[in-house]
Amino acid sequence: MYKAGSPSASHTTAAASGAAPGNRVSRHVPQRTCIGCRKKDDQAVLLRLVRVSMEGGNAVHVDEDRRMPGRGAWLHPDTACLRLAVKRSGFPRAFRGAAEITDVERWFKALEDVPTGNGLKTVQPESGSEI
Repeated sequence: MYKAGSPSASHTTAAASGAAPGNRVSRHVPQRTCIGCRKKDDQAVLLRLVRVSMEGGNAVHVDEDRRMPGRGAWLHPDTACLRLAVKRSGFPRAFRGAAEITDVERWFKALEDVPTGNGLKTVQPESGSEI
């Protein structure tokens, strides 16, 4: 399961922000709740999902650019959180009604199919090619 927490901080030091020494400057970091594990985390580490009206019902799409209009929900990019969201009826609760999630399942399946998880292949050096 996904472990909450991200590298960003909600507070910065005065030296980092350019403010007078001794003053603590707080920087707002948007927090969102995962519909799977129900843990709050920084918006930047969560995946945005959007409900889109289709013929005959609603569908949920992955909004990778976070620009699509419509009702949204947030999910950690982890299959354990997806399974929890399905098990706990997180999608109907978040989108206020039934919605088709095949696009989301397809997105997670594609993520699992990538060998390294980031889309980059590992290149092994050939024997004798060291310089």
